Amino acid sequence: MDTGPQAYGAGKVGGEFNIQNFVRKPHVFVRLLSLLFGLIVYFCASSGSWTTDVKTNEEVCMFKLKSFGCHIGGVVGFTSVIGAAVFVGGEYYFENVPSVKSRKHYVLIDLGFSCLWSFWNFLLFIYLADAWGNTPDFPDSISTANPTTAIYFALFATFSWGTSAYFSYQRYNMGVDPAFISSFEADQFGAYDETQNNSNNECPFNNQMSGEYQTQAY
Repeated sequence: MDTGPQAYGAGKVGGEFNIQNFVRKPHVFVRLLSLLFGLIVYFCASSGSWTTDVKTNEEVCMFKLKSFGCHIGGVVGFTSVIGAAVFVGGEYYFENVPSVKSRKHYVLIDLGFSCLWSFWNFLLFIYLADAWGNTPDFPDSISTANPTTAIYFALFATFSWGTSAYFSYQRYNMGVDPAFISSFEADQFGAYDETQNNSNNECPFNNQMSGEYQTQAY
């Protein structure tokens, strides 16, 4: 863990990447959980919650026998997977972003998306649970494991995205350590200033005086 100057929870650019330390970071671990929960909700709702109606011999969604439950579960689950994967990638590049302003924008986007998707997963849980409670009983030959799994993991995803929002809020409150800006400026401009000073100290006429004088032809 970096204990030096930090900006929004991350240290200076250029640290060595370690996959084990990366996965063990709380916000990365929670993102991976959200990705897993989203996958389970997506497959269980969009693919596993369909059955054949005995009367009409047509495929129907097991949530209240209406297709909306399976479709909305698939949409929320799939978007959760994409969002979690994007933010896991963002965490990889976050510590290599030197701009304090860019880090702040990333943290705010992270906070907003995590809050929104925690809310959407909660709404999905409420809807699926209500729809499942109003669904007629199926014969014992039909498995109901997928619909109930989708309901439970929508609730789990609510907490995982909410935890991500909490970590992002903590990052935002941490702000920028003044020592981070000082060290960043020293790294970025120290070498430049030294080179510039050396070039300014050189006499601009050295090259002209060292050469032979050439007469002009008139």
